[in-house]
Amino acid sequence: MRMPHWVVPTLVILCAVLGIGGARLLAVPSVVREFPAAPVAHPRTTVLVVSGVKCVDTAERAANQIKDLPGVLRFAAYASRNRVEVTFDPARVGVQDIREAIEGPVYDEGTQETQFHVFQVLEVDGLEVPKS
Repeated sequence: MRMPHWVVPTLVILCAVLGIGGARLLAVPSVVREFPAAPVAHPRTTVLVVSGVKCVDTAERAANQIKDLPGVLRFAAYASRNRVEVTFDPARVGVQDIREAIEGPVYDEGTQETQFHVFQVLEVDGLEVPKS
């Protein structure tokens, strides 16, 4: 059975469009970190757009920024999108506390240096953060 000559190019274009469009719908986190905590009745998840989170290493550094905050349950970073999702206990910690911890000075254990302005939160739950 012969197919018309336009079938193969059409299928290639269709697969490319579906692949690119599907990649926008399906995202796998670059880093996921669960923090030990007591069970929480009403956990909350906030979504942050963070300048400076651009690869697995920087996402790990951002996770380290909040690891000692009481009430933080889970950290998930989508580095290719500069997106961070933090699940927390709102009775113990607030969004502002999380933001301040992420934007705070970063200590590099390898070089034993403290770096400033490594991360900047640009959006919180879809709302732009005013520049300070």
